[in-house]
Amino acid sequence: MKRVLVCILLLLLLICVDCVSADTISAQIDSFDFPSGDWYRGSNQGGTNVWIKNTGDVGHLFWVSYEVMDRRGQWQRAPPEPVYAEPGDSTYFVNPVWHIPDDAELGSYQADLYLYSYYDSRTGELSEQLDQVDLAGAFSVVG
Repeated sequence: MKRVLVCILLLLLLICVDCVSADTISAQIDSFDFPSGDWYRGSNQGGTNVWIKNTGDVGHLFWVSYEVMDRRGQWQRAPPEPVYAEPGDSTYFVNPVWHIPDDAELGSYQADLYLYSYYDSRTGELSEQLDQVDLAGAFSVVG
């Protein structure tokens, strides 16, 4: 009985050590700068600036998604931008750009930034959202 109890305790100790040593993938949007004002169709003015902070304990390739919504509720997304970040206090800069199409809806747009852990380039799917910021009325497309 004593031997069984000792084996169980050793097994629990090994499981706990494994749990404690597991890598944590975590990050946040540290700051951002949505452009404002009037933008024009057919231009690359639709860029934004975002700073990412790795709050986990392992270096990781994160993905930033930049999406905009027109006044009719139609969403458009810039290509996802990768950013590799080591853990710690460092902040990493990303500059995703949405090319404003020639037929873009005129009027006010909402801008959203999302931070994800993973991106599947075969399917275009982003997964494990870590953070999000948005700004209604961030800019206007005027012509």
